[in-house]
Order: sequence, then structure tokens, then C-alpha cells
Amino acid sequence: MVAAASPDPVDQARQSLALRHALEVAAWVGQGRPVTAKAVLSRTDALAAGRALGLAMPPWVRSAADVPGLHWPWTSAIGAGLLTIDGKRVKPGPLPASWDAVGGEQLLGCWLLAFARVLATVFPDDGDGAQSLEIGRLALTVLATDPAPTGPDLNDAIRHAILYSDPRLYQTFDYGHGTREPAEVALDLLTAFGAVTAGGAQHRITPLGRWAVQQIGVRVRDLLNHAPDAQAIGPTCQLKITLRHVRPPCWRRIQLPSSATLGDLHMIIQVAFDWDDDHLHAFTIGRRQYGDPYFDAEYDEQDITLAEVFAHTRKPITYTYDFGDDWRHDIVLEQVTDADPDIPYSVCVAGRGDAPTEDTQDDWITFDRPVINTRLAGLAQHDPHVDQLLSDDIETILTDAYGDAEELTAFLTVLEEEIDFPVPAMLLGNPIVVTGMTADDATGELRVCSKPQQHRGTVAFADLEFPVGTVEAWLHAAYLTYLGRPTPTPTRPATWTGLSRWVTP
Repeated sequence: MVAAASPDPVDQARQSLALRHALEVAAWVGQGRPVTAKAVLSRTDALAAGRALGLAMPPWVRSAADVPGLHWPWTSAIGAGLLTIDGKRVKPGPLPASWDAVGGEQLLGCWLLAFARVLATVFPDDGDGAQSLEIGRLALTVLATDPAPTGPDLNDAIRHAILYSDPRLYQTFDYGHGTREPAEVALDLLTAFGAVTAGGAQHRITPLGRWAVQQIGVRVRDLLNHAPDAQAIGPTCQLKITLRHVRPPCWRRIQLPSSATLGDLHMIIQVAFDWDDDHLHAFTIGRRQYGDPYFDAEYDEQDITLAEVFAHTRKPITYTYDFGDDWRHDIVLEQVTDADPDIPYSVCVAGRGDAPTEDTQDDWITFDRPVINTRLAGLAQHDPHVDQLLSDDIETILTDAYGDAEELTAFLTVLEEEIDFPVPAMLLGNPIVVTGMTADDATGELRVCSKPQQHRGTVAFADLEFPVGTVEAWLHAAYLTYLGRPTPTPTRPATWTGLSRWVTP
């Protein structure tokens, strides 16, 4: 006679197949093992770990992620705190490698974190994991009804509950399972975690499953904010960014902080491929698109960091620039490394291939790594608030100006009124005094008259440097920004009130 299962949620969590296998994986890891750039076991170690768990491992396995019977316990062990990713190695986590030493309340908390983490692996929503949790909650809610559906009716009930909740949620539920019915995948997961018992065509929710339904609703924010995956990313990401459909191949290898947002990455790509940022853009991560919300992007690119992006998926993401010409860039996370205190910003460490000139495919821009890194260094010095103030002034200057000639005249008009000539400046390390300005229609640039006399004629306004914090330095930065030239963030003059007097009421 088979003993009845314990009605105690703590015992059910302790005895669940998912956590028992998680303990076996943690025991196999021991004091540490290397992991791939995707924070999973390599093919050789995956085969060894599978054999340790008594799994039949197919010969085509590339990594632990290819075998759910291994990947779920691996993911559970990290989520529960039995294992932790430290750079390129997996090591013992903060919890003891035995559930006997873990109290009931703590054990349930670890079980729930492991459950949430595996849900996010099986039903990746490309966001913060909220959709994954909701799928688990809805499936358990269906099973908590009395009487609960059975057989094919149960699959239909789970599918309908998710579809009627939110069609976008159903897209997450129904994506990436091949020929398998997603409801069956969900039931397998719930059974492995002891939230459901399975017998023939019947599945019944356990006390642990009922406890989980209530806890997901109460602790959803805590579960979403608990992101051990982000630790696996490490402080620095190395990305390979490849421009599609260009021959010879055109790619750039960039190292940057994992704390950088997708908005930051957008600006880095603009520099790395010498784009002009004159067109719309979007990042595609799974089924989500991130961009500038000012242009109606569904998700804000400034609200998600690279650590968060690659915590939920290590698959390549896509960056599309100019929806007309449709320049698509594939972005692959190659590796994560420790932070280099000597490189506090993004750098281009390698690259190949010339990039096409924007709006035409007739001209090509030669790959020049030193120039790219100079521009990236200047980009890192920018203060977003100051950049916005400068952008506002540029917009004011160019109001009602159409075409290059009118825009040049608009700059000349404002600068002549706002700068109190003569003013000191530096030209190629030599001090001069700027006495006035003019527009050169032939070259399409602003030029200045200066003293001393050895600088005969005029010199380019863009080539000058002005004392920091002066009006002329601020407007000079505005002009350089307008030209698309990299410049460190200027210091806004203390008495500067902007160009409001130039705005027509």
C-alpha cells in the first residue's frame, strides 16, 4: 500500500522532484565548474551532469540548456540559492547543500524563487518575468476549481484562461514549444515542482500549489525584483554587433558596462557605425520592441539595462536603424568580464569592414577604431540633463530654418547677438582673440575673424576652443553638436537663461 502524500506544503516542497534534482546538481558542481558565456554548463560538463542525475542525454547536446531534465534543476538550483554564477564559474550559493538545514519558511521562499525562475525559462516573456508568473498563477487557478477539468478539457481550460486574460500573454504561453501543447509543458513543470500531482489523465492541485497561487499574487514584486541572473552577467559585457546584408562583413566588438541601458547602446551603435541618428530605431528582444517612447515605442529603451536584457535571454537581439533603409544589426553577447577601472566607459576592441554612408549605398566609411574610441570617450562624458538643455537651444536656433543655408544663417544670427565680441579663444594651442563671425556659403560653415595678425583671413569656428563655462563655449558646443561632431559635455554658464527671447510668442 502506497503512503498518502504529505499535506504539508513544506514537505511537498522538500520532496519535489525539481528541488531534489537541484540538490543533486549542486552536489555535482561541488566547489565550482566553468560556465559558458550564456551562463550554462558546456557540452562536456552537461553530459557529465546529466549522467550524474541518471538522465538519458542525447548525443547532439550543445549545452545544459538543450535538455529540460537538466536545465530545470540547474535553473532551480540557482534560483533557490544552492548555486551562484560568479563571472565565468558556477559556485556554491548562500544556502547549505542540504534541505535538512533549511527552515520551513525559508525553504518555501527558496522553492518559490526557483519556481519563478524556471517559469521564466519555460515561458520567456522578454521582460521582467511578470507574464511568466501570471501564466503559472492562471494554470494553478484552473486546477484549483472544483471540480477541476481533466484530460483534454484541462488543456483547453488552461489555454482559454490565459487567452481571455490577455492575448499578449497567450503569445508568450504559446511560443517556442515546437509540436508540444504548451498546457502540457506547464503541467509537467507544475508536477516537477510538486504543485500538482499527476495520475493518468487527472491532475490535482496540492496544498503547495494552492499556497503558490496566493503567494504569487502577494509577492509578485519581490519575485520580479529578485534577479540572481543579473549577477551572472557580470559588470562588463562584450558584444559583437554585426550589420546584416553587407559584404565584405561589417561588424564591431564593443565592451561596455552591463549597467548601460538600451538607450545608451543605441548611441554607442550610432558612433560605432558612424550613423547620423536622423532616423527612427528599435531594439527587438523576443517579441518586444524597445525604443524612444517620444516616437510611440511600446517599451522605453531607457528602462532596461543590458544586465536585465541578457538575464532573461542570452539569444542575439536585433537593432534596426532607419525603417526605410532597414539597417539591421545582430547583437550577440560574447562574454562577460570583470570591470576594468582604467576603462570606465564603452570601447571598441575590434572590428572589420567599412560601413555604408547613411541614406546612400554609394559611399563607404572606413573602419577606424581610434576615431571610434575617441568619439565613445566623448560620449561617456555627456550629462543627459545638460545634453537636453543644449538640444533645446539648438532647436530654438533652428526654428523656422529650412535647408542648410537657412540653418547656417540662423546660427550666425543668434551667435552674433549672444556673444559679446571680442572674446578670447584657443586655436591649435595658440591664444587668439575672436573679433567677429561670418558665414562661408562656399564651404557651408561658420568662420571667425581674429587677432593677432599672423592669423590672416578667417578660421573655422568649429576649430576653436573657448574658456569653460562661458556663453561662447556653450554656443560653440551647440554648433559642434549640430554638425554631428563629438564634444565633451559643456558647462552651462551660470547666468545662462537659454534662448527664450528668440522664441516667437
